[in-house]
Amino acid sequence: MSLPDLQGWLPVGITRHTSEPLVDWCRMGSRRFTEPFFDHSVEAAMQEPFNLLFRHQLPLDSLIEWQERSPGPVPDGFIFHMSRCGSTLVSRMLAALPGHIVLSEPPPLDALLRTDLRGADDEIRIAWLRAWVGIMGRPRNGERGLFVKLDAWHVFDLPLLRRAFPDTPWIFLYRNPVEVMVSAIGNPGMHLVPGMIGVTVPGIDPDEAMRMPQAEYIARVLAAVMLAGLEHLGPLGGKAINYDSLPEGVFSSIAPHFGLSLSPARMEAMKAVTAFHAKAPCFNFEPDSESKRNAAGGEVTALCAALLNPIYEQLRKLSE
Repeated sequence: MSLPDLQGWLPVGITRHTSEPLVDWCRMGSRRFTEPFFDHSVEAAMQEPFNLLFRHQLPLDSLIEWQERSPGPVPDGFIFHMSRCGSTLVSRMLAALPGHIVLSEPPPLDALLRTDLRGADDEIRIAWLRAWVGIMGRPRNGERGLFVKLDAWHVFDLPLLRRAFPDTPWIFLYRNPVEVMVSAIGNPGMHLVPGMIGVTVPGIDPDEAMRMPQAEYIARVLAAVMLAGLEHLGPLGGKAINYDSLPEGVFSSIAPHFGLSLSPARMEAMKAVTAFHAKAPCFNFEPDSESKRNAAGGEVTALCAALLNPIYEQLRKLSE
């Protein structure tokens, strides 16, 4: 394949509605991924005049060819989570240091993990994953650390990601299930709406999911995510992190696990982020755990007691 000069360009999207999946490349230059989510940074870059006029769309294998020309790094840490449990706070704290590249829930990575891409088997998906992550992790401002926050449902892909990046340390963030349930019912993520993203949750029949009451479906999805995290922690070398330990847990547990050495100045820069809402940094952070617990009704309390609390207690024991 004859590639154009892609210096300064990054593969920020994957188009799957064409006959062959295509990679969308955007000229990012030295722009860092400092917004709460990957898409926010890409959307900002796409508004620049150059990117409104010029673009590259190339076949998926362009990832492998470009990575082979100039190999990039492997991640220094993966962040898995049950959702609504502080993962965005952790990624924002890591991104507060200019020496870090932090990719927060990047849609291209999600696309590469889907099994409907050109009938791909695990080996080609691993090759694509390594190439995409390596390209995204190339230093453009002298960075020396690369961290990736996954979507909540990617915990089911943990074995494949470990095959692709066997030496990358990872954490699994979790939180009091009642607090997560109250947040999810009020504003459910895509994976908590049956059929929204086509993710098959282990143990939940798709037809049954469509008939299930909202709260029960959310509880069952969260239980499957928590159970997958719990089952993979020992065999695949992860570390369980309780939301209640944050933000100090970033310094006491996560940084050592990711091999980070933090000076007092670097710690202060990371702490400064915690004063603001992680997903909406224009607002100050206000603790909400107590208000969420107070808002839980009998149905939520009963579902948590039956499906989620036993897994939560096992995760807590691993965090001690």
